[in-house]
Amino acid sequence: MKLEQLTIDNDEEGLDVFYISFGDLMVILCVFFVMLLTMSKIDIGSFEKVKSVMTGSTENTLVELAGSLKEIIEGTPGIPGATVQLAKDGVRVDLDTAVLFAPGSAIIKKEALKSFEPLLKKIRTTEYLIDIEGHSDDVPFYRYNEGEIETNWSLSGKRASSVILHLNSMGFSSRRLRAVGYAHTRPVVDVRGKKGIQLEKARSRNRRVSLLIR
Repeated sequence: MKLEQLTIDNDEEGLDVFYISFGDLMVILCVFFVMLLTMSKIDIGSFEKVKSVMTGSTENTLVELAGSLKEIIEGTPGIPGATVQLAKDGVRVDLDTAVLFAPGSAIIKKEALKSFEPLLKKIRTTEYLIDIEGHSDDVPFYRYNEGEIETNWSLSGKRASSVILHLNSMGFSSRRLRAVGYAHTRPVVDVRGKKGIQLEKARSRNRRVSLLIR
């Protein structure tokens, strides 16, 4: 009788250990899946910033790429009309449309992108996806051209597409590229309350083609 009771007690103790271990495993798995879900919602730029801080290295990250592109833009001879920043959604390179296009045109000026080629060649060596965004100013643009109505929306989209065609000719894979036209909806400088020269400078800054590397 004592032997039987001892066996039962040992079995129950073994089950308790099993249940505790199984419970710990479930907690660990839940934490793991929560971390995956959370990381999937973090912008790449923000994630790689954290990664570089945690590892102490920026090698092969968007952080490193942003630094390299900045050196090209601000170095010698430099690239006028281009700026770069590490944003929360990736590396953003802004190109001044005054350098690329004539007013109201989506045709790239001859030799206009030549000065940008060192920058673009560096981007080509990466495997990141690239959104090419067209941005206009807030001045309403409306034109009827050969049976087609053109507006800020269509102009910004066509300019983005023109840059994509140039990137294709440089050897960029089409699978990495996406054209987006935002018209005047995403200004980098608020024009409200500005007049005269200040207003024109703000509008000039807002007219751009952005390469969002992500």
